[in-house]
Amino acid sequence: MEEETDWSQISRSDQRSYIKIETLRGKSPTKIHSALHEVCRDSVVDRSTVSRWASCFHEGRVSIQDDPRSGRPVTATDDTSVVIVSTLLEEDRRKSCEEIVHEANMSTASVFRIMTQTLRKRKAAAKWVPHQLSEE
Repeated sequence: MEEETDWSQISRSDQRSYIKIETLRGKSPTKIHSALHEVCRDSVVDRSTVSRWASCFHEGRVSIQDDPRSGRPVTATDDTSVVIVSTLLEEDRRKSCEEIVHEANMSTASVFRIMTQTLRKRKAAAKWVPHQLSEE
């Protein structure tokens, strides 16, 4: 029996590589997008994205990586902040976000992001617990 392939595993970077190769071979963005759509189905990049990248590669761009963007880098969720929030939670699991915000001198959004995304905690019965419950 044939095993079905999970095409959602094809990343945007993989698609960009394909766009680069096919552009260098002289294919049009429409044909490139159609071929990508056959393989990637719902996870294919937009036709406008294919056109934009094909244009860049046609003009001589070599890298498939995004260019660095200007702006302030994210610093609120750096390793030091994660350690601070984690330590405060270890001291007392019943602390609220507001209490941690006050003690850590951080924004509410940053503390919440660290708790839910980085530490993978969720509020249950007035305690912050791991998202995946264990024996602990």
